[in-house]
Amino acid sequence: MKKLLMLLTAISIFIACNNEKKKDDKTGDDKKDTKMSGNITYPYKADYSDFKMGDPNHTKLVMDFYKTFEENRMDDGKAMLNDSVTVNFADGNKFMGIADSLISMGKQFRANYSAYKVTIDACMAVHSNDKNEDWVLIWDRVYTTDQKGKSDSAGGHSYWQIKNGKIAFWGEQEAKLAPTAEMK
Repeated sequence: MKKLLMLLTAISIFIACNNEKKKDDKTGDDKKDTKMSGNITYPYKADYSDFKMGDPNHTKLVMDFYKTFEENRMDDGKAMLNDSVTVNFADGNKFMGIADSLISMGKQFRANYSAYKVTIDACMAVHSNDKNEDWVLIWDRVYTTDQKGKSDSAGGHSYWQIKNGKIAFWGEQEAKLAPTAEMK
């Protein structure tokens, strides 16, 4: 009797731990058994929904570009950009043009600051399987001092599209951070 009980327990454990992929009857695609997680129906259909981790070199590229801006070396950033670039800035402005024009505009903007410090909170490279695109996601904080000595800070999120190993697009959002003791 003990042997039968042990055998039934082993079979039960085996069945419970089975993560075997199954074929979807409607599409024929492989899918994992969803008995444990249940089927989830989202209230919106996302344009991008199937991701895997991307190339960490793409994250380094974007961080290197950040560093050129922080250190006021915008000319060094040109080689990191596609010939044509699109940017959706946090203030609602949009740029669509050649890398030279973006670098020129970046230099003018950076000249407003005597100090510019970037802190990266999180970053990750992802690859969109459904669109076959490479992206880098960055969460950051920026601390600035303008030419008149006024300090400010903002927290932001940006998403960067990488094509052929260069930055082709980015979009950004930001929000003011509460003043800290160092900023007063």
